[in-house]
Amino acid sequence: MDEAAWRYVIEKQRLEARLVFCHPDLLVRHPKASLYYRGICGLSIKAARTYCKAVQTWEESESAAPDRERALDLARAYNALICSIINVSTAWTLENGRRTILATLGITLDGVMRNKVGSIAEARVREMVVEWLAARDLLRPNEDRPAGDIPSSKTRILRDGTEVVFGSDPDISFRRQGALLAIVEIKGGTDPAGALERYGAAQKTFQHAIASNPRCRNFYLYAAMTDELKRRITEDRLVEKTFSIIKLLNDAEARRDFFREIFHHTLRVEGALDR
Repeated sequence: MDEAAWRYVIEKQRLEARLVFCHPDLLVRHPKASLYYRGICGLSIKAARTYCKAVQTWEESESAAPDRERALDLARAYNALICSIINVSTAWTLENGRRTILATLGITLDGVMRNKVGSIAEARVREMVVEWLAARDLLRPNEDRPAGDIPSSKTRILRDGTEVVFGSDPDISFRRQGALLAIVEIKGGTDPAGALERYGAAQKTFQHAIASNPRCRNFYLYAAMTDELKRRITEDRLVEKTFSIIKLLNDAEARRDFFREIFHHTLRVEGALDR
C-alpha cells in the first residue's frame, strides 16, 4: 500500500479505508465487491482479467468465490491502481471515484448489451437455416420440427444424407459420408473494437476445419466489420466468403445469396434452388 495515498485518504479526506482500498478478505466474503473497486480504478473487465482471469465470474455469479491467494493478488492490483490515481491527482475525492464507477458501469453494461444482441442474432441465423430447409422440403421426414427448437448442439439430416450440425465450435457444420464439407462461424457481437478478437477465435476453427479436410469451405458471418478485419481475412485466405448478419436478417436478396452459396454451389444439394 502506498503510504502517501493512504494518509491522503485517511487523514486528509477522513474516509473509511474500505470505501477506497480493497481488502482481500472482503473479496472472499463478497466477490461482487470487485465491481466497486474495479470501477474506482476505471478498469475494464478485460483489463481486470489480466490480473485475475476469474474476476468476471466472481462479479456475475451468485456462488463463485475466490480463494484468499487470488483475492490478495486482485486486491493488490486494485490498490496499486487507485494509489496511482490519487497520487497524480491534485485533489482526488470519493466523488471522483464514484463518477469513475458510473462511467465504468456504463461501459460494462454497453458491452453486456452488445453481447446479448449478438447472441440473439446468432440464434436467429440458426433458426433461419432450418426454416429455409423446411420450406423447401429438404429435410428428411421427422426432421422438420419447429425451427426455434434448436439446442446448442443438434444435428439435422437432409434428404441426400448431408448432416447439418448446430454446435458451438463450429457454429454450423456440414458433413456428408463423414467428410467435413463446409462450416459457418457466426460472430454476432456488434462492438467494432472486438471484431479482430472475435475473428481470432473463428480463425482457429477454420484452421482445424481445413486440417480435417483441405477442401472444406469456410464462411464467416459478422455483425461488425472493420478495415483491418477485411485485410486480415483477405491475407490469411481461410474464408471462402463473408456475410453480414444484419443483411441476412433484413434483406431477402442477401439471404438468397447466402443459401445459394452454401447449399447450391458448395454442398450441391439437389433442389436447393428450384423448390
